Amino acid sequence: MPMRTAALAGITLVLAACAPQEARFDPLTVPPARLREAVMARFYFKPPQPAPPVVADRAQGQALDAAYFTAFPDLDRAYSPEARERAKALARELVRDAPRLSHEAFVLRAMAITALADNGHTAIGEYAWQKNTPRVPVRTYPFADGLYVLRARAADADLLGARIDAIDGHPVEEVFQDLRRYAGGTEGHRRTRLLPLFESPAFLAEAGLARERHALTYSGVLADGRPFERRIEAEDRDRAAPVTGSERLLFPSDPAGALHMSSFIALDVPLPVSLHERTRLFAMAPLPPDGLYVALRDNMGNDDENLPAFLAGVLERCARDKPAFVVVDFRMDGGGNYTLSHPFVVALAELVRDKSRIYALTSPWTFSAAITTVAALKTFGRGDVTIVGEPVGDRLDFWAEGGALPLPNIPMNAYYETGHHVYDGPCDAIDCFWINRFYPVRVDTLEPDIAAPLTFAAYRARRDPALEAVLAREKDAKPARLP
Repeated sequence: MPMRTAALAGITLVLAACAPQEARFDPLTVPPARLREAVMARFYFKPPQPAPPVVADRAQGQALDAAYFTAFPDLDRAYSPEARERAKALARELVRDAPRLSHEAFVLRAMAITALADNGHTAIGEYAWQKNTPRVPVRTYPFADGLYVLRARAADADLLGARIDAIDGHPVEEVFQDLRRYAGGTEGHRRTRLLPLFESPAFLAEAGLARERHALTYSGVLADGRPFERRIEAEDRDRAAPVTGSERLLFPSDPAGALHMSSFIALDVPLPVSLHERTRLFAMAPLPPDGLYVALRDNMGNDDENLPAFLAGVLERCARDKPAFVVVDFRMDGGGNYTLSHPFVVALAELVRDKSRIYALTSPWTFSAAITTVAALKTFGRGDVTIVGEPVGDRLDFWAEGGALPLPNIPMNAYYETGHHVYDGPCDAIDCFWINRFYPVRVDTLEPDIAAPLTFAAYRARRDPALEAVLAREKDAKPARLP
């Protein structure tokens, strides 16, 4: 689940706008602490207390969690009235059935309830199906031209680069169409979010798509063109199991790493600049002949990588080197805090205006605060920003913020959303996230100006179609191969 997009930095600016409607007092005469409480109460209220206790008996624990989960439809504001009533009815049915359900059946039914909101952020935390359930030791990625294996253990290393066409006899597209009811939002977001289920036999069995609860049979075409069919046993995974974000599977990996799997592309081969700095959240590099590449793979940062400091360095380099074009790569940015990146894109647009061209690279993994940042870049770029790649992972009208309803016996978190974000029109209702008044964004669309989907054929050749499209436009020639 992406980190909540709201930041406390700058929250005092929001308080004056929110408080008169919410708290009915003059914000100029009320202490800031009380104003802050008004905003937090509106958008960041806690779930009902107390949460269920953790108990030893699985059936009893699931019953307790299911009863607590009935509060969820009233916590999340993304539901339509009709969808909320349907969600409440399904939640009551979950209470009735919870003691006899498997872990996977419980999670799927909870996912179906949250998916009725049809909102990308309203969701069950993905650890619920990446841990505490058997998972086959391969990792797949949904390229534009099919589902391919990018990680595998030694016993199945011949599957690296294989295209999976069917799972237990079901075509991959049929599997997705059957699973899409478990996630809300755009089609692209559903495909990326549900990807780990394609490696989870117990979940697919509960969905009626797998024959066994502890193994899957994949069939398709190996990297050398030969057809294959392979039954793969799953591994039991507990709460300590390592998890790698699916979008970062594109990077080559060390087989001695946390997943103990080999990757399709080796570490010691030439790679496009977008796959350099594999361990970093942020990266910057020159592009031929006189451009600058900037990778934002997160919109928050961590103790080792400070986002504002990195962005300040980008602006300093642009001011010093005056690149002819700047490419900002958001394709692996799943969100975080857009108040950290909004000032950067405003400053970048102003700094390079009439001097440099700006390109934003996007994909279905571009989500939440990253979408806000791309939209802000396009807003302040005033027509000088070109979007390249694939559509972003959400609509321009979505709900975020909110909190988590914890179900400790499953265990899982159900994320409810409370703040309305609208980037293609006005948003003045009480539920509109007020901080957006101070971080303005207004765009008609974020659809790519240059479509450049990532195919496995390009990845296999260690090419980046989106970056090649940028270089082709810059050179006004046929696409060049990247160094």
